[in-house]
Amino acid sequence: MKNEIVEILVEEPSMRNFLNELLPKILPEGYILNGNCFIRAHQGKHDLQKSIPRKVIAFQHQSTPYKVIIVQDQDSNDCKVLKSHLQSLIVDNSPVPVLIRIVCRELESWYIGDMKAISMVYSGFKAERYINWAKFRIPDNCNASDELRKLIPTFQKGYASKEISRYIDIDNNKSESFNQFVSGIKRFLS
Repeated sequence: MKNEIVEILVEEPSMRNFLNELLPKILPEGYILNGNCFIRAHQGKHDLQKSIPRKVIAFQHQSTPYKVIIVQDQDSNDCKVLKSHLQSLIVDNSPVPVLIRIVCRELESWYIGDMKAISMVYSGFKAERYINWAKFRIPDNCNASDELRKLIPTFQKGYASKEISRYIDIDNNKSESFNQFVSGIKRFLS
């Protein structure tokens, strides 16, 4: 196990649930979830953003080196403006390496990027029926949570974040945001 701590700061518990399943599949050698890599869920974007400056300051004064990964949904924000805002919350000249990943538009877009994973959890959902619909070809552009609620009346964010993540195909997801997240984590921790 590497002698450094990775703190992953996420907007809400559903992202923590999702990453609890995903990270063990993508973390490079030397990183172990809940060993030297920890996910810290917040109660929304304002809580997350408020916590960033004080956490980065605290991490830079520890004897063990820290790295920070910040994950926030884009929602209706301009991606570049949001990323710039998150970067502005980090103390100038901080020695703590920080990776910021914006989820375009929301976590549910990552599910739509792998409809087969959805069908593994919701047996009434037939991926092949929807996989070629124009609005789902670029999952990061659709209003994913609303679309999933229309297609799956029993859809619940908390349940989906725990269950769909078990079946996500890391190498075949149509969500560019998901793919950037995975490659960014691997690169940042290599």
